[in-house]
Amino acid sequence: MAFPPVFSPIVACYEDILALSARMHEAAQGADWDTVTTLQQAYLAQVERLRQLDHDAPFSDAERMRRYQLLDRILTYDARIRDLALPQLKRLGDMLTSSRRQFELSAAYGATAGATSGATT
Repeated sequence: MAFPPVFSPIVACYEDILALSARMHEAAQGADWDTVTTLQQAYLAQVERLRQLDHDAPFSDAERMRRYQLLDRILTYDARIRDLALPQLKRLGDMLTSSRRQFELSAAYGATAGATSGATT
């Protein structure tokens, strides 16, 4: 009877990051950006946990292959999430630019209108 390989805490951490990436992608597909943001915080915490693990221990060939597979899938999800988020970020940037222009015009013409009305009294 063959047992599945036992992987290191590093590989387990990559597994957790992959699971979070998949959930973030699913939320992004549904345009649920609040959930994406919440999951991103957990994702970043896992990445920080991964950084703190001992990376000097040798890996078996099975672990090395599994890490490669996990990283490949994580990066694929990352690219897909980015592709879904970029149009939303552009739209948000356009709204902020428009809002800033309206504020600047209001400030400029409001100051001019106040100066003009003060001169006629």
